[in-house]
Amino acid sequence: MRGAGPTLLDQTQQRLRRSPLVLGGLALSLSLAAVLTSCGGGPSNSADTGVGCSVTVQIPSSGNALLGSVRATAAGQTHRFARDIGTLAVPCGDQVSLTATAAYPTQHPFTGWKVGGQSNSSAQLRVTVDGLVSVRPAYFVSHAAPSPAPTPKPSASPSATPSAVTLDQWVSYDSATKTVIWKAVAGYQGVNHGLSFDGEADGAMKVSVPSGWSVTVNFSNVGTTNHSAVIVTSTGTTPVFSGAGTPNPTMGTAPGQTATFTFAASQVGSYRLACLMPGHEAAGMWETFTVTSGGVPSVEL
Repeated sequence: MRGAGPTLLDQTQQRLRRSPLVLGGLALSLSLAAVLTSCGGGPSNSADTGVGCSVTVQIPSSGNALLGSVRATAAGQTHRFARDIGTLAVPCGDQVSLTATAAYPTQHPFTGWKVGGQSNSSAQLRVTVDGLVSVRPAYFVSHAAPSPAPTPKPSASPSATPSAVTLDQWVSYDSATKTVIWKAVAGYQGVNHGLSFDGEADGAMKVSVPSGWSVTVNFSNVGTTNHSAVIVTSTGTTPVFSGAGTPNPTMGTAPGQTATFTFAASQVGSYRLACLMPGHEAAGMWETFTVTSGGVPSVEL
């Protein structure tokens, strides 16, 4: 009679295999996991809103030292957050598992999570990403008497269909005007001996923009030597789009200085944001820039 459908025993075994608690093995690590569904709290991904799905992790600091790091696992891939803020783009509806580590476990032990205004004391956190999810690990810090908080300014009422989206601290866009703003900071936190943009190097930061959109790059040099920023091919030395670079890219912009340029992402393809100071791009000072045939802008770290 097995051809007529699964037996009661089969159904029971299937339910047990799907159960997060393995009775025989007492998988206690799962008892520490909090499964939070629909944590985005904001607009979901859709053609109307143009909002992608991602997890942004904000790691607190004491003085100039970060209090810990976070390991994220999604679709079998692991990503480590070790900066004050970072974003991981994931397909909408996927689960991400987060584990926090304290850099100073004696003075500043890990105490829990802050997710969408909710607190959770679990060691491991699992979130179902349904929009733009913001996660913050909490660590114990001894504070003096707090100063009075400033009176908050009233915020503008949100539109029914938001068009302005902040992907992370570096990239934002407006789907109504089809514009992208990219803050490209050279030498941020001294990553790769200062040969980096936004704390990433060797193409690790991947920015995608639909064809026909306008891109404004706000470049700043916080490093100790001259740097530039130009959209080029992997072997090119001149801008692939008109105006897509800082002035005098082989001479560079001096430390502490800024430059802004705007260009139209008019041709689908894979390019780079690179520093054209001699030897800098070869040493890893470039990030991936892709022009897609459709969709919305995205950032992957």
